[in-house]
Amino acid sequence: MVAMRLDPAKPPQAQLDAIFNRARRLKEGARIAQARLDEAAQAHAALAELAAKLTESDADFDALEAAARAAAPRDFKMGPRPAPGARHARSGEAKPPFRTFAGGTEAKILVGRGALQNDALTLRVARPHDLWLHAKGFTGAHVVVPLPKGASCPAEVLVEAAHLAAHFSDARTEALVEVTYTPRRYVRKPRGSAPGAVVVDREKVIVLRKDDELLRALLAAEIDP
Repeated sequence: MVAMRLDPAKPPQAQLDAIFNRARRLKEGARIAQARLDEAAQAHAALAELAAKLTESDADFDALEAAARAAAPRDFKMGPRPAPGARHARSGEAKPPFRTFAGGTEAKILVGRGALQNDALTLRVARPHDLWLHAKGFTGAHVVVPLPKGASCPAEVLVEAAHLAAHFSDARTEALVEVTYTPRRYVRKPRGSAPGAVVVDREKVIVLRKDDELLRALLAAEIDP
């Protein structure tokens, strides 16, 4: 039994209504607080993983910064970076977050080097009108075809880029691969999502039957950074 003190100056029903309203507000506040706690825990885990990568000899600070900002956009603050000389002495000249391949029409096709680099390529390098590709339903590289503003991607370049998206993914051994493609403007990264994870709001899909000869030619046409 719970004893409650009532105010004799107020009607009992009004006091009961106030008590229940306060209880509802407390319950909703607890739900919101738990959601924010879960969100903070996810961001902390992502930032801890990124912090561990800072000590690696080939750490890509631009890619790490992009991933950290995506994981905790309101809380992330960039401290002083290592002096350029110290960074180069440890790991040599910094590589871009993507590999570059020349298509048959000399079109450049950019392929992310890993999950963190995928974020850097998609969120920082690619422009809204560039074409973005990814092997549908598989873990793999983000692929970007730089395009002039207002231009569409030629069909042969789309097929070449789709080959690279399939090859640099867990679908590389599949004979048939669905590859998502869309302008970069329709790709977004949810707050707190894992490195490399994005959402595509408008997608088209090409069903790719892999051509091994074409793929070999593309891989042989990699352009050194």
